[in-house]
Amino acid sequence: MLGLNEIGLAPGFVREVVDVWEAWKGKENAPIRLQQLMLNLRIEVARRYKGYSRPPEKTKIPVYADTRLV
Repeated sequence: MLGLNEIGLAPGFVREVVDVWEAWKGKENAPIRLQQLMLNLRIEVARRYKGYSRPPEKTKIPVYADTRLV
């Protein structure tokens, strides 16, 4: 999936475009490529502005060697 960096658009501008797209009533009749692009942009905006976070990494429990056994 293309991110905003690959497309070369400013995040604030993309957010405004997605807001206008969501408010537009004729989007069902738009070409499929445009609908796919807007879906990708909507996902990118959600990641940036709506609290998208990756799952936390598992913390590794340190393994201590028992020096008395060596």
